[in-house]
Amino acid sequence: MKFELNKDEVMKIIQWKKALPEIPDEFLDVFGKDFQFTFKFRPTGLGVVKIVQRDYDGAELNLTDYSNW
Repeated sequence: MKFELNKDEVMKIIQWKKALPEIPDEFLDVFGKDFQFTFKFRPTGLGVVKIVQRDYDGAELNLTDYSNW
């Protein structure tokens, strides 16, 4: 199974990341600031739920396009 993000979704992620408060340096791991996110894809009978979650504080961006369901 393959999950992809389109160009608009990637742009939303970039804008969302810019708006988030900075992560204090003491909470960064060896991967740095740009790798502090978990991408969640959940297939359903109607479509795919797409959520990006910041590991540091649990902030989430829901990219699911429910209008196409």
